[in-house]
Amino acid sequence: MKYLLLSAVLCYAYAASIDESKNLLKKELQVFGKCMAEGNVTESAVESIFKKGEVPETNQIKCLLACHMKGMGYLSDDGKMDWKKLDEINKIEYVDPEHVKKALEVDAVCSKKVPQNLANACEVGYAVTKCFLDEAKKRNLPIIGPESAQ
Repeated sequence: MKYLLLSAVLCYAYAASIDESKNLLKKELQVFGKCMAEGNVTESAVESIFKKGEVPETNQIKCLLACHMKGMGYLSDDGKMDWKKLDEINKIEYVDPEHVKKALEVDAVCSKKVPQNLANACEVGYAVTKCFLDEAKKRNLPIIGPESAQ
């Protein structure tokens, strides 16, 4: 009986974490859409980020990424990253414990690699995203894109 109850609790907790992840991803998608509209950025311009894990080095994309990070609350207007906030987001976004571990490793590496004295928030948005994608590839960490919010 104890095992049945434990199994039920674990199943509920897993389902709750999936719901929480999907809700966060929906918020990210809304923020990303708002930032795309504000920056007049087309879907085709950002496809390479989610489909290939590559970040175009245009100012338009750099500022789109900064807008998204600000909207999610882990980048300030003056370009300062809140790595702890990003860790918290990754703990929710990634449901698989192995993926969470890898995402936190990536955050730790990037928090040391990304210079703290970049010119502006757009440059920080680009540097953080590029670092995250590069380090995620090294660890075979899947990149969660808009289709994950469905």
